[in-house]
Amino acid sequence: MKQLPLSGVIIVSIEHVIAAPFCTRQLADYFSRVTIIECQENRDFSCNYDERLKNDLCILF
Repeated sequence: MKQLPLSGVIIVSIEHVIAAPFCTRQLADYFSRVTIIECQENRDFSCNYDERLKNDLCILF
């Protein structure tokens, strides 16, 4: 069985705004396990770019 590029790698990310979420998205795309820690009061403002999305989904990530 072929080993996936980042399988078994665990990433814990404390991040805010575009560059860091983009980076962790790339890591997740290569099969690492990513856990994002985010402040409830001061969430990533880019998640409010598209008001049509529901359920706290972010259009960019």
